[in-house]
Amino acid sequence: MGEFDQHEGEAQTIVNLAEAAMHMYRAAIDSLPFPEDKKFQKRAEVVLTGLRKLRAALTEAASHSRPTPTVVMALSDVRRRYDDLVERVADAPGSTLGQQLYNARIHAKLSAHEAANGFGLRPELPDELEEGGTPTAQETPLVEQLIAAIRVVAGLDEGEYEAEPPAVEEHVNGNNGTDWDEALALNGAGEEAHAAN
Repeated sequence: MGEFDQHEGEAQTIVNLAEAAMHMYRAAIDSLPFPEDKKFQKRAEVVLTGLRKLRAALTEAASHSRPTPTVVMALSDVRRRYDDLVERVADAPGSTLGQQLYNARIHAKLSAHEAANGFGLRPELPDELEEGGTPTAQETPLVEQLIAAIRVVAGLDEGEYEAEPPAVEEHVNGNNGTDWDEALALNGAGEEAHAAN
């Protein structure tokens, strides 16, 4: 009789628990209302939260030096289910920027870090948004531009991709600087005329 492998036993336990959880999540996904229903987003987010936790546990189990094929296959199943549900949620009314960003970057085959780096955002921001976080007022327009750009690249939307995000100019007076520049020029001209008299 071969020696008992504790790691393999733990892995099988994790897989059994994951399969039981996925059975519940599949039933919950199948019973979701139509995307247009006001309850859809809230109920779908409950399932997504559970799938994220399950995905994290299986990812950790698969990162061991001796992951078993059953753990890897279970992780793959959870990721596919999660991605499929996010796609439905992201296209539904009331979707969050985090859901839209995740769906866009998955189709574009970009990691969270790669997507954030492309627009000068904090590396951890995509993960925060995808887990229900809210961007700041300064981050929101950049995230929206990022989503729009990625959707074009991924073929989800038609249009042309801008290589560089539009520059955001900051001025003391809070506008595009035209009024401030004109006032400065007029004041300068008045001072020169006064000095000449």
